[in-house]
Amino acid sequence: MTRTTHSLLIVALALAALPAAGQSTLNFGIPRRQSPDELPRTSAPAPRPERKPKTDRRAILVPCPDDQWVITGAWEMTDGASAVSQPILDPDYDTSDWFDATVPGTALTTLVDQGVYPDPYYGLNNLLIPDSLSRTDWWYRIRFDAPEGATDGGARLLLNGINYRATVWLNGRRLGSMAGAFRRGWFDVRGLLRERDNVLAVHISPPDNPGIAHEQNSEEFGPNGGALCLDGPTFIASEGWDWMPGIRDRNAGIWQDVRLCLDRGVVFGDPQVITDLPLPDTTRAEITVRVPLRNTGGRALTLTLEGAAEGIEFGREVTLMPGTGQVVEFTPATDPALLVANPRLWWPNGYGPQPLYTLRIAARAGEDTLGTKTVRFGIREMSYELAVDTPEREGWRIEYSPTNVVQKGKILFDYTKLRDANVPNRNTFTPALTAGTDPANFREIGQTGNPYLVIRVNGTPIFCRGGNWGMDDAMKRCSREQLEPAFRLHRLSRFNMIRNWTGESTEEAFYDLCDEYGMLVWNDFWMSTGKYNLMPLDYDLFCDNATDAVRRFRNHPSIAVWCPRNEGYGEGLEEDLHRIILREDGTRHYHGNSREVNMPGSGPWGYHDQPLEYYTRLSHGFNSELGSNSVPPLTTLRKFMAPEDIWPIGDVWYYHDYHVHGWSGWDALHRDIDRLSAKPCRDVAEFCRRADILNYNGHRVMFEAYNHRMWDRTSGVLYWMSHPAWPSLICQTYSYDFQTYGTLYGTRKACEPTHVQWNLNDRRIVIANPSQESYTGTTATFEVYDLAGHRLFSHTVTTDIPRNARADLDSVAVPASTRGLALVRLTLRDSRGRVVSDNDYWYNEGYSNAPEGLCDIAPATLKVTTTRTADGSLRATVRNTGRTAAALVRCNVVDTATGDPVLPAYASDNYFNLLPGEQRSLRIDHPAGTGPLALRTEGVNCALDTPLKN
Repeated sequence: MTRTTHSLLIVALALAALPAAGQSTLNFGIPRRQSPDELPRTSAPAPRPERKPKTDRRAILVPCPDDQWVITGAWEMTDGASAVSQPILDPDYDTSDWFDATVPGTALTTLVDQGVYPDPYYGLNNLLIPDSLSRTDWWYRIRFDAPEGATDGGARLLLNGINYRATVWLNGRRLGSMAGAFRRGWFDVRGLLRERDNVLAVHISPPDNPGIAHEQNSEEFGPNGGALCLDGPTFIASEGWDWMPGIRDRNAGIWQDVRLCLDRGVVFGDPQVITDLPLPDTTRAEITVRVPLRNTGGRALTLTLEGAAEGIEFGREVTLMPGTGQVVEFTPATDPALLVANPRLWWPNGYGPQPLYTLRIAARAGEDTLGTKTVRFGIREMSYELAVDTPEREGWRIEYSPTNVVQKGKILFDYTKLRDANVPNRNTFTPALTAGTDPANFREIGQTGNPYLVIRVNGTPIFCRGGNWGMDDAMKRCSREQLEPAFRLHRLSRFNMIRNWTGESTEEAFYDLCDEYGMLVWNDFWMSTGKYNLMPLDYDLFCDNATDAVRRFRNHPSIAVWCPRNEGYGEGLEEDLHRIILREDGTRHYHGNSREVNMPGSGPWGYHDQPLEYYTRLSHGFNSELGSNSVPPLTTLRKFMAPEDIWPIGDVWYYHDYHVHGWSGWDALHRDIDRLSAKPCRDVAEFCRRADILNYNGHRVMFEAYNHRMWDRTSGVLYWMSHPAWPSLICQTYSYDFQTYGTLYGTRKACEPTHVQWNLNDRRIVIANPSQESYTGTTATFEVYDLAGHRLFSHTVTTDIPRNARADLDSVAVPASTRGLALVRLTLRDSRGRVVSDNDYWYNEGYSNAPEGLCDIAPATLKVTTTRTADGSLRATVRNTGRTAAALVRCNVVDTATGDPVLPAYASDNYFNLLPGEQRSLRIDHPAGTGPLALRTEGVNCALDTPLKN
């Protein structure tokens, strides 16, 4: 019995058991479309999309390294029912009724770009797009001329990513097929390529089990996926989740680029570069390079295989018989240049720089170069701490580096044998070592009672703070240009990790940017919640995609952890996936579950009006998901909601993830919004302004709670979610248009490399210092001010702060004599008196996310001066010239004609408070804009526009 047949049998048995076990056992989604009275409604007029006329475009071949060209510029697309298969392959086939296709892109991307359907992100437009697209096949076609010399020898086509199945044809010849969203397709076109007028056709079939999209409404958000999970490896979230609607084509299409690759006689596979540090020594690195290559010609070849990267040079003579291949390995033992002195080490953001090396490999026969391969890598070593059980002991705390284990290729951890670690408040389990595992693989750590995972880079424990990406974009628009602003904003947030939830963002640009911006990657494969979401039907297809993904991306230094799925075990795939990681990578930890194993349970995900709970119950271990509400500014709401729908809160809000009756805690948020003033919100503008106060305070306290236990059995927290896949009202540090607001700056404040804070639980002054810098003779000051800027209380303590450590200082309370609203200010200064960190809390007889009466304070008066730096950045200085404190002041560059922020923009500071006479300077990087600009400075009780010179 094959694994595929076995998985089909499992699903059949599960289906048969459902009537007895109950529908909640396994999630197949909804069995029929919702009735009209369950669908959300809009008060806005229906859009009237207009199809764009077909254009006469010419194909462009964009040159890339290693004798490759991206085929682009003139793709066409039509649905399968409108096409007749054989004539499509004819150069003279009439495609005048086809669409100009967006490639890379999905079928829906093309249909929206061509005006067939309205923008699904706006209002309820997604409801106007038929879900039948998820059951539609598509033909893509392009005519192109071959580059000079390409027809002289061999060539291959490379499809870097399709969804879900593709059959590929060139010049009337069927080349073959491919399946799954996360593997590449290589096709030999030797002898088929013409100098002119080549016709490439790709037939795309959608996933087999698209399910029925559930439409969010005021009562429920749906079942989080469904039948589409059977088709993993694919974009399982596109059936609909609680943070994204069902995408009508389920992201079917040619979603990554298509390339023509020359074959001069030698074809490279995916080289692997392994960097090994003799930790704790980081002054030298041993580099191993494995180069798979194949002789595609008809005669034996004697080659010189050479590699070079920044003075690191190595080479060897290799003989390849016709049609054969081998993996050539270079090590310091064979090539001493691979022992690198004083390497430039790659670090996560906040711990050091992110230097990257470019390795160029060439296969030469005499004067002829028969093939080249370019590989980018970083020098670093991953290692891990966790607790395991052995037959002799429970909770053995170990540290290990997969690169250096003595039992190469052996599965070390058994995630089917688990023991309850009995830690307070959270479900946490300890795995067992597999039978026959040699203790010499590990270094014992002298900690007892700590079951939690710690990730180390270059021997340094990393206090991981970051966010989950559910998907880069709901329509898979994921070019580097579209993604890079998100990474700049993650760095602005001071994050150092991104979790690639169920692998929905598995593409080269994502990993490239993680490398460059110092974002460690927790990388799931393409399955979701265990015992709820369905397992894939085709195990072989799943493992085939997983193998290719690991080979393709394993040289990215940012990838830290491979994980089988979201919130569950690999079940029938557990051993297969574990062995794929050992065979194809061998340098990173395979972690058997994204929660509960050496980790606490995930969540909660909603708004907390009792933030003390973060301190007392939640801030333990390494939490892969912890979320909250995040309402974007009004300027963003207006981009995806019609004026008729924007107020009062209604169906369009619910459809954009405003889960009134879900897990999000909207009732508590509304109560806290009311606490901020004696008067209720009068309009949507006031609602968004007040919600933004809660955005800032609620997210700062979330991360500060983890700071207060840093390295005390607490090693990381990943926000659910840091990046929105579409215009949403929940779980995001910035909005889909890259607008920054309170969530991001509350997070940025708490995630300072050296941060002073005031604990909610014990009122201690705490300094969290997850940085590489230590301090001596620092001074931490705790002060209390009234609204007029009078200091009511002050307490100072002096301390030293070790690197990558936490300092717990005095417990300090606000004097009981303090009445009304007060500002509590903490300031940390180094031995020279320079401010290292400052942090303000608005206090009214206690701390809450919503200080009572904050929105009723008297207006403040601001003065703003601006200058331009040589690189075009804006420098702004904001001064409070009035007699009342200015609360939560932020600055945005706006277009004066529309009042909209100019985006994406990156401000070094925001949401600061100014006592009378105080000033604050900040830097803003922003696009040029198309018209007159102004700096909009506003806060809870102040507003000022300052004209700018472009």
